[in-house]
Amino acid sequence: MNAPSRFGTRYPFHPYPTGWFSVSFADDLAPRDVRPLRYFGRDLVLFRTESGEAVVTDAHCPHLGAHLGYDSWVEGETIVCPFHQWRYDTSGKCVHVPFAKAVPPRARVRKWPSAERGGMIFIWHDLDGRDPDWNLPEYDEIRHIPDAGFRRLHDDFGSAHPQDVFENGVDFAHFPGVHGTGRAVGNGQIILDGHRFFSPVRILPAGYDGPVENVDVGSTVDSEVIGGGLSRVESRTPQAPGIVTVYYVSVTPVDATLSHYYVRQIFLKDDDCPMSDEEIDRFTALAAEHGLKEQYSDGKIWPYKAYVEQPMLSAADGPILKYRDWYKQFHPAA
Repeated sequence: MNAPSRFGTRYPFHPYPTGWFSVSFADDLAPRDVRPLRYFGRDLVLFRTESGEAVVTDAHCPHLGAHLGYDSWVEGETIVCPFHQWRYDTSGKCVHVPFAKAVPPRARVRKWPSAERGGMIFIWHDLDGRDPDWNLPEYDEIRHIPDAGFRRLHDDFGSAHPQDVFENGVDFAHFPGVHGTGRAVGNGQIILDGHRFFSPVRILPAGYDGPVENVDVGSTVDSEVIGGGLSRVESRTPQAPGIVTVYYVSVTPVDATLSHYYVRQIFLKDDDCPMSDEEIDRFTALAAEHGLKEQYSDGKIWPYKAYVEQPMLSAADGPILKYRDWYKQFHPAA
């Protein structure tokens, strides 16, 4: 179908794109916690200092190679190597060597740029090791409904590339067959803003046979892809006036053979929401249950699909090629 990939994968581009990628849910990491990670084919360590800062560094101590993700511990704002108790601060610099009068000046581990957004911890990945070109946007979510929604890490969706996963937002034709909705159509202008791609979609009611231009029936789905590794989706439905369902989805390559799919669902409540507390509780519980199941609707397809570099598109398809052309900026020149 396509020429063989020079990267040994089913995709014609490098498996590790550029951008911000989730490595943990924020609530899973308490102060002083330490977690071993493996992403982008590298061993890493994630820890949270006593003051609450989440830090990601390369995993192995440059002294004699101990893995800082196993049997290490946090003291104040440092992580302590379990082998010889060398201590590294939040910049990755070694700041203490027991019984030594001086710290070797080049003793450090690589610190990965990190950020917390949407209840997730992200790291910046660039194959050439460059610093972030841009920061993750911050969203006003003060109106979120506590204890509603879900979060899930999937390691059962195979090696789907982030580009392939986020293409769902502009793949209008898959909504009815895969997700059991009515027809999906564009709901306004596609906006390309540097590292951000905005795609507004309207999901028409099942069986709707009226005009599709400038209609206000059905649900809205406003999808935003942010760099190479994150998508944020806001949706509204007439069944829950005044409630916004928000999904954060991040696809993080472990290596060329596996990607981790992080998803978090939350709900925002408008100030003038007409629903009662009981109605809101009922809707959010059903929406969370449905959302959990729907992850597998696409997830069962990704492990087995081929990437068609020159797809045979129809009039029912969304702006797939426009999205792919925009995403090219996150493919490293490797």
